[in-house]
Amino acid sequence: MSPNNEVLRYKIAFDPRSDMLCVRVEGIKDSYEISIAYWREIAAQCARLGVSRLLMDEDIPEAVSFSDMYRIASELPEIFRDIAIAFVDKHAEQSELNEFGELVAQNRGVYGRFFTDTAAAEEWLRKQN
Repeated sequence: MSPNNEVLRYKIAFDPRSDMLCVRVEGIKDSYEISIAYWREIAAQCARLGVSRLLMDEDIPEAVSFSDMYRIASELPEIFRDIAIAFVDKHAEQSELNEFGELVAQNRGVYGRFFTDTAAAEEWLRKQN
């Protein structure tokens, strides 16, 4: 665990598999700072492991605002290159926000999709080169 995520109040767990990196992020409240911190931490781990597929499982009940989501999604192309990202959010009430983030990120070059179901996310991810 990096020193920053104690201050930013999130937990991150990495589960490297033969065909992808699985990541679980948990917390109570999300923010621009928290999201950018854990996305950078995940990107660094992807680079260390040389992975091209990422399954991100987020469990943070209190979501970011739409304006923060726009900022986060706009910065993801600078953080991730040549990595297929399947993003799963455990909180169905955040679907509209996540779909917005997916659209913004995709429009800026991120290759990823938002899912509400982990099995569907894994299936999609395994089909990506």
